[in-house]
Amino acid sequence: MKTDHINCPVRPRVSLTNPSEPLEMIAFTIARYKFACKWMRDTDRVLEVGCGEGFGCNFFSKHVQSVVGIDIDEAIVKQCRDTYGADNLHYCTGDILNPHRVDCSFDVVVSFEMIEHVDQHDGRRMVENCAAHLKDSGLCILSTPRAREDRSLSRQAHHLYEYDYNTFKALLEDHFSRVMIFCQNDEYIYAGHPSTAWNFVAVCYK
Repeated sequence: MKTDHINCPVRPRVSLTNPSEPLEMIAFTIARYKFACKWMRDTDRVLEVGCGEGFGCNFFSKHVQSVVGIDIDEAIVKQCRDTYGADNLHYCTGDILNPHRVDCSFDVVVSFEMIEHVDQHDGRRMVENCAAHLKDSGLCILSTPRAREDRSLSRQAHHLYEYDYNTFKALLEDHFSRVMIFCQNDEYIYAGHPSTAWNFVAVCYK
């Protein structure tokens, strides 16, 4: 199997159920969910865009009022429903670029490692639609890898557009009144110089 320079299999998403998944990638992913949860309240309605296998939504559901996870992949949405069950947790098939309707009742919208999988034009539409799903003063938390020349094989295979700090910040500021961008390296998320980040984690208020 081809691997990138951090010994990570070339695949589109991190899987907690795959025994071959490197532990460092699992820790890297879970850290973002823990970070996001600290910004949430127990009364919040949360939407995760691109929920993948659903473990993040399941985690959020233990701490907030309700969670909706959407993903464009029907098979993985079915897997989420079969794996995680809770009265306050729902999964549905959906496309944030072309939503069937805009439900602007969410307190928090989360999307991790998704925007880089669409081109720059669709990235703008994604951010715009994430903002549209929020209540006034709602919170959006997004993450994406920092653009760099030494891209891994996985990133070369799956990423259509990657953002440097200034491009990412400018995009978000078009749709949110306050934007804070944190750095992530391994499981550490911190306020630091953008050049030190492997990934960016943005916290944005509408």
